[in-house]
This record gives sequence, structure tokens and C-alpha cells, in this order.
Amino acid sequence: MSSYLSETELRKFVDSLPTRRLAAEALIRDPEGRVLIVEPNYKPDWTVPGGTVEAGEDPRTGCFREVAEEVGLDLPPGRLLVVAHGVAMGVWGDSVSFVYDGGTIAADTPLRIQEEELLSHRWAAPEELDRWLRPGLALRLRRALEALREGTVVETVNGDG
Repeated sequence: MSSYLSETELRKFVDSLPTRRLAAEALIRDPEGRVLIVEPNYKPDWTVPGGTVEAGEDPRTGCFREVAEEVGLDLPPGRLLVVAHGVAMGVWGDSVSFVYDGGTIAADTPLRIQEEELLSHRWAAPEELDRWLRPGLALRLRRALEALREGTVVETVNGDG
């Protein structure tokens, strides 16, 4: 007789485990070092291209898909820059966000904005990020720029840097 869980018992056990949302974001810059940010139509805060990683998808693939969907760019994500853990973050619950190097593109590169989700876009200098983004995301992007310069990967918890 086997001591392993039955398929039904195993499913019940797995369903009882905690879950985390996964997100993937691209740090896309122009030659002047400004960061591409986008204005969603479903929340008041500006953000960067990226979004939720779908079931059956890894974060890098999710980042590539989201950038293509949101701004119409075919940019394979580069190096991983930040792993940001969000613990008990209000309506979002627990999450892990991955920030990838989205590379550098000309500021006048034509973008195809996803009208179902976005209102507009702009380029923001690193010192302007606090003006346009919620504090945790601004910090995450500053840490991503630091990781890019230093050739490192940064891990944060609730934006603690």
C-alpha cells in the first residue's frame, strides 16, 4: 500500500498553499538615459511597460509579451536587474516582480500604445521618477538603474531597497 497522497488529496494540499502574483517589467531607456513610462487607464499611477505573468509563462517570456502588447516593441528582455518581493501589499497581496533590462531605443521610436490599457507614454529622467511613479516603483527603477551600472542584480522586500 502506498503512503503517497491520492490525486484528490494532493490537489487539496496544493490548493491550500499560499500563492503569489508574478509580474515582469522592462526598464527601457533612450540615449539620454530617460526611462519609458506609460499611463494606464485603470489606475491613477504611471508605470513601466510590463505586467502580470500568465499561468504557464515564465517571467522573461511574460515581459516580452507585455512589452509587445503594451507599446508594440519587439524587445527581447536583457539581463535581470531586480527581484522585488511585495509582502501583504494591500489588494495586490503577495507578489514578486522581475525587472529586466529593456535596452536603449531612440526617443522618437514609434510606439503602438495598447488603447485597451494605456492612455499615453513619456520619457522620464531618473530624477523625475518620483514625480510620475508611486514611491515603491520609483525606488525599484532607481535600483534597476544602479544594477545596470554595476552589473549586479538587486533584491528588495516591500521596496526596502
